[in-house]
Amino acid sequence: MPKCTIDGKEIEVPPGTTVIEAADRNGIEIPHFCWHRDLAVDGNCRMCLVEIEKMPKLQIACNTVVTDGMVVRTNSEKAVQAHRTTLEFLLVNHPIDCPVCDQAGECYLQDQYMGHGLYGSKVELEDKVRKRKVVDLGPIMLDAERCVLCSRCLRFEKEVTGTNSFAFVTRGDPTQIATFENRPISHDYAGNLADVCPVGALLSHDFRFKMRVWFLKTHESVCPGCSTGCNVSVDERDGEVQRLRPRRNADVNRSWMCDPGRALYKQIDVTGRISGARARGAASWEGTSVAIALDGVASALKEAGAASAFLASPQGTNEDVFAFKALAEAVGGKLDFRVGDPHLRVRERIDHVLQRADRNPNTQGCLDQRVGRDGVAAILEACRAGAVKALVLQGPEILRVPDAVDAIAKVPFVAVMATHEGPELDRATVVLPAALWAEAEGTFTNFQRRVQRLRAAVPAPGDAVPRWELAAGVLQRLGKPLAAATAREVFALVAKATPDYGWLDYRAIGPQGRALPTADDAAAPAQEARA
Repeated sequence: MPKCTIDGKEIEVPPGTTVIEAADRNGIEIPHFCWHRDLAVDGNCRMCLVEIEKMPKLQIACNTVVTDGMVVRTNSEKAVQAHRTTLEFLLVNHPIDCPVCDQAGECYLQDQYMGHGLYGSKVELEDKVRKRKVVDLGPIMLDAERCVLCSRCLRFEKEVTGTNSFAFVTRGDPTQIATFENRPISHDYAGNLADVCPVGALLSHDFRFKMRVWFLKTHESVCPGCSTGCNVSVDERDGEVQRLRPRRNADVNRSWMCDPGRALYKQIDVTGRISGARARGAASWEGTSVAIALDGVASALKEAGAASAFLASPQGTNEDVFAFKALAEAVGGKLDFRVGDPHLRVRERIDHVLQRADRNPNTQGCLDQRVGRDGVAAILEACRAGAVKALVLQGPEILRVPDAVDAIAKVPFVAVMATHEGPELDRATVVLPAALWAEAEGTFTNFQRRVQRLRAAVPAPGDAVPRWELAAGVLQRLGKPLAAATAREVFALVAKATPDYGWLDYRAIGPQGRALPTADDAAAPAQEARA
C-alpha cells in the first residue's frame, strides 16, 4: 500500500487511489467541480490543482494517482492562487442571481468562492455572455447561464442511464449543455441530474421554488419503493417532508435513486392518511379509540383461537414482522405474507440501474424470519370454507385482490393495519392506524440480504403508531406481552430468533447497513463484526 503525505499528514491508501480520493477519505478538502465519486474522471474544471514535490507544474488531484513517498500540498501559495484564478475564470460569465436560485445554500460555487475566492470581479455585468434560461426539460429545469461546463450530467447520462441525452453545443464562450431539439428527459433517473449538478444549472422541477434548503432538517432512511433498498435522506421542515435525496452507499445505490422513489415523499403528508381507529357498526365511525379497537381484536382472537389467520406485509419493518409473527404464534393461527408472490421477484430487475420488480422493501426480511409458512392460497381457501373466524392483516394488500373478495367476505372478523384511506377498507371490521416508514424506527432487509436502518423523520398523524406496537398491544391483551418497549429492543428479539441475524444490533448495522451471508457466500460478516 503506497504511503503519501498530504498537507503534512501521512496517509496509506490502496494502489490506484487518486490524490483527491486519498484526501477525501481523510477529511482533507480539495476544491473541485467536475470530480464525482461515482462518475469517471474528466478533469476539465481544473479547480483541484495541487502542488506535488518534484513536479514542476501544478497537477489536477482528480487524475493524479498516489505513488509511494508522494508529498502533496493543497494549500501552498501556488495552489491557493491557482484555485482563485480558476474560480474567477469559471465565474466570469456566471449570472448574479443567487437570491432567486434554488441551489443557494448547497451550491459549490458559493462554497468555493467563500473558501477560496473572495476576489473582485473584473467583468462588467452588461459584458457577460448571455445563455438560455428557464428551459423546461420535463422533470428538471435547465438554466444554461449558471452552468460551469463540468460535464457531470453528460457523464451520468452516458455511464449510468446510457441515454446520452445531454451534449455540449457551440464553441468558445457560448458553449452550453443542451438536449437534442430541447427534448425533455424521459427516463426514471432525471432527479439525479439535479443532484450531480454542482451549481444551479439543473434543478428539480418538483422542488423548484418550494423551500430554502437551510430551513430543512435531514434524516437518514431507506427508500421503501422496491427491494433494492436505496439509502436516502429525508428532508423535512416542521414535520412536513419536502423531498427525498439519495444518500451514498457504494454497496447498494452508489449516489443514485429513481424518480418513482423520490416521489414517495408525497404519500407521507396527505389528507388521506388514517389517523384513528374505527370499527364497523360503531356509533361513530371515527370515534373508536385505538385501545378499544385493540380490545376488540384481542377478544376476537381469543374466541377464534387456532381458527384465525394472519397475513404479514413486506411493507413492514423487520420489527413489525417479528411482532406480527409472535401474535400469530400466540393464538396458533395460520401465517403467511406472499400476497402477489413478491418472493419470486425480489431479485428481478426492471432496468439496468436500480429498480427491481418487487415493489416491497422487506420481502427478504419476511423470508429470513420464515413468515411464508402456510400459503396465501391455503388461507383464502380456509376463509371460503368458513374455517377462519378471525383474519388479521398487517397491510391492506389482500383486500385489493379481486379473487380474494369472496373469501374474505366469509370471515366474521377482519382487522387491518393501514396507513391510507381506500375503498378496500370497507371490507374490514376494524381498521387500525399504522405509521409510515418515514414515521417509524426500524430495519429493512434488501434483496442482497443487507440489513439497513430507517429512522423516524416526522411524527405520525393522530393515533397512528408503528405496526409492531399495534401487534404488541394485542399480545399484551392476550396475556403474552412482547418483551420489548422500543424498536431497538424488538430488533434484539429478531436477532436472537433469526438465523444469521444473531450478531447484529442497531450499532453494528450503522448508517451503511450490514450484509448477511447469502447461499453463495459462506463468508463471515459476523466474524468481521466481532473483529
